[in-house]
Amino acid sequence: MKAILTFHSIDDRGTVLSFPPETFARMINEVLEEGVNIYSLDQLLSPETDNAVAITFDDGMRSVYQNALPVLKDAKVPSHLYLTTGYVAGKNNWPTQPAGAPAFDMMSWRELEACADAGMKIESHTVSHPNLCLLGQEQIEEECETANQSIENQFGRRPQHFAYPYGIYDARVAEIVGEKYQTCVTTSLLPLGQKLNTAELPRIDSYYLQKRKDYRNFFSPTANGYLRLRHGMRVFRSMLS
Repeated sequence: MKAILTFHSIDDRGTVLSFPPETFARMINEVLEEGVNIYSLDQLLSPETDNAVAITFDDGMRSVYQNALPVLKDAKVPSHLYLTTGYVAGKNNWPTQPAGAPAFDMMSWRELEACADAGMKIESHTVSHPNLCLLGQEQIEEECETANQSIENQFGRRPQHFAYPYGIYDARVAEIVGEKYQTCVTTSLLPLGQKLNTAELPRIDSYYLQKRKDYRNFFSPTANGYLRLRHGMRVFRSMLS
């Protein structure tokens, strides 16, 4: 099995977006000790690759620089950061943020440069973290292109991968955005299958990996079925809401 893992903030605050630093460090080390490879997205998506994960972070929280980057550097493994470019060095207070959502400090450009220098690829997560389904095509393209330009100007590398804000998209959005990047990732709770739609790649949220037994059993024979069951339950609940 292979999968894309997603994190937001690496901290001990206990919010829905938080993942404990100690658990993160232990998980990275134990996953590698179990013989699971940690690859870049490009390596992971190779048909020859198996028994591997890619590590991704959304938004650009400062705690990733403080608490995740040292672990990744020590382990010498790659990762990707989907950056919301309009909030660099600020807070995650974009207009679509739900009421009561936890506030986080965002990385500065200097901190992002340190991440990039250490091998973390900076990818696109739009400028303002909107619900893309509510925007017209011109607005969607502006969100993507402006973010791309900011990242390219800063790092000399145009983003190759994209994460839908909130994981929200539809067929129209996927068609528009999918033409601009090698891959677009969602929040679907699934491993990567044999047949991949690169505009709708699933990811496993770190919320489901907080317990040691969960990530240690991640590549057990029953893990694939468990994830697909959880995914089905989420889809069913969304249909009822």
